[in-house]
Amino acid sequence: MFRAGTPKMLFDKPGFYDVAPDGKRFLLLKPVAAPDQQTEVHVVLNWVEEVRRRVPAIQ
Repeated sequence: MFRAGTPKMLFDKPGFYDVAPDGKRFLLLKPVAAPDQQTEVHVVLNWVEEVRRRVPAIQ
């Protein structure tokens, strides 16, 4: 039987989080650069094909 306990703070820093559908894990995103610094995001399309090209033994 489930019994709720006393709530506890998990994070004291600002950030965004989401809970996995199974409720067992969560993802926390927090800023690592100052807001005035430029950041980069790399998007890799067709990454499975890139892996196959670099590692031919994986089919």
